[in-house]
Amino acid sequence: AGAGGGGPPARDELELDELMDDEEGEQLLAPRKGPVVAEAPRSTLQALSDGIPREIVVDALKQPVLVCCVLSFLLNFAGVPLPLIADTPLWILGEPYKFSLYFLVGYYGDHRIGSHEVKRMGFALGVRYAISATIIVAVLVLLPMEPIYRYTVALALLSPTSSYLIHLVGEHGYGEGLLRLTVCGGFVSTLVSTFAQSLLMAVFSSSMETVQQ
Repeated sequence: AGAGGGGPPARDELELDELMDDEEGEQLLAPRKGPVVAEAPRSTLQALSDGIPREIVVDALKQPVLVCCVLSFLLNFAGVPLPLIADTPLWILGEPYKFSLYFLVGYYGDHRIGSHEVKRMGFALGVRYAISATIIVAVLVLLPMEPIYRYTVALALLSPTSSYLIHLVGEHGYGEGLLRLTVCGGFVSTLVSTFAQSLLMAVFSSSMETVQQ
């Protein structure tokens, strides 16, 4: 390059100019960050609806237990009589169902759980029965109905955990750990609920006899 400035620019000057042009272009093209706007809080139902895949909802609607329950409710609501030829076989099939189910749970269930799993199961069942006990007290004290109806609701609240949960956990493949805890929880819940319901029935029966006298 000449000292008088008439000659072509040096190679280093050209590279520096190109680098500056590239940086300025990137700054112009880069998106400008505006002020951060906080998202509006969503309700629990909206969060659940957004987080539940469509396949789970469809699968739940296709469960035979739900379909039979809804169908029987609609027939009952419409006043459709059930023929004796269908009523009697259903009663015969349904009578030994619970006995067979709990026998299979006790016989085939994997009850080998560690101390950590026992604590988890105890905490879950403890919370469940604490909530049931609270609702039972509220029912017995506040429900404006005859004693026989209040006692019936109280006994229903002390029922064991649903055996259908074992079927759902096993069918959807939630893992052996959760399935084992569900089976053991159902087994322990059956024992606790059986003794608790027997105790309550004795108390309720004695109370009703006292009232009648």
